[in-house]
Amino acid sequence: MGYAEAAYLTAVGDTVHVAARLEELTKTYASELVISEAVAARAGVDVSGYPRDELTLRNRSAPLAIRVVADARALAANLS
Repeated sequence: MGYAEAAYLTAVGDTVHVAARLEELTKTYASELVISEAVAARAGVDVSGYPRDELTLRNRSAPLAIRVVADARALAANLS
């Protein structure tokens, strides 16, 4: 653990940290799903029609592009 810009290592790791932040954002955006554009692209899911935002995360040099999906069922319907 560290303070301010000091580097830190935990058992949690970057992936879990990002996932926890995205889950928290579902409450902020009153949505069912907040997904990073990087994950959507790797999964082959087109999220271009959903609202976009950028999230600044601690220990990351660049902002994380996210999409806000109010109704996850609508996104799932587009997958079939």
